[in-house]
Amino acid sequence: MLEKLRAYYREALIEHGHVSKQEEYEWFATDRGELFGIKKEALTVKERELLATLFTSHQPMPAWMSEQQRAWHRFLIQNDKQSFEQLPCSAHTRFIYFYIQKGNVDAHDFMEAIQSLFPYDVTMISETEQHFIVIEQQEESVASTLPELIDTLCSDFYIQLRAYIGQKCPHVVELVHIFAAEKRYFQIGIKHKPEQRVYCIEDVFPLLLINNEDITYATTFLQAIKQDDDMMKTMKTFFECNLNVSLAAKKLHMHRNSLQYRIDKLIEKTGIDIKQFKGALTVYLAILLYERH
Repeated sequence: MLEKLRAYYREALIEHGHVSKQEEYEWFATDRGELFGIKKEALTVKERELLATLFTSHQPMPAWMSEQQRAWHRFLIQNDKQSFEQLPCSAHTRFIYFYIQKGNVDAHDFMEAIQSLFPYDVTMISETEQHFIVIEQQEESVASTLPELIDTLCSDFYIQLRAYIGQKCPHVVELVHIFAAEKRYFQIGIKHKPEQRVYCIEDVFPLLLINNEDITYATTFLQAIKQDDDMMKTMKTFFECNLNVSLAAKKLHMHRNSLQYRIDKLIEKTGIDIKQFKGALTVYLAILLYERH
């Protein structure tokens, strides 16, 4: 389809948003995340409406965005992998996704309000007028307090808000694929659990399996223990003992405190609380799938 548009609109069509006067173009994104713009003067009203049904309408980057925000926007939204080199280095990166389900806000004001709720600096970008992304690169996270933060934002802006807390991932170029996958997980969570306000991988992982969804990037948390056979065996035994630390320690011929230490280390590494049912189920299923392959 994009090839045909290039042939039809010729020089009026550009890709990736690398132009100085972005406001002169109507912007769209394909299902693969490819961004292209067509000069407004080259489009009729009917053509604009048709393109909006075939592709996702896209807003150009606001003028107030910093260079770092622009680099993240090009990397994640425009799928420009060369921009990865311009991003701040970090051991880990986590994305937190916000979706305004009802109501309207000024993007700049809303992002400033989000930043004020974090005790450290985070980078924020907006994909659309309803979708915002927080990029968190700290070891310690306040993500667990997100439900309370959302209550504050909903009250201040008179909106209905949903959020998805992504996984803590190594800072590598594959982040762009993890970002796209987590956006899909968020949509699945909203579709199947509309009463919920905050989602994470523990909420959607069983849904991914039930719906036969691609889980390539759903088990990123296993990277922390894949190369540690003892840890895998320890966790699997703990799960199969119904989360009973004393019984699992006895089966593993291990002191109870030693097992508790390993459990705490796994929670720290993965960001998933395996002492809770949803967390334990997610990690247990992921381990079974990993062993199967």
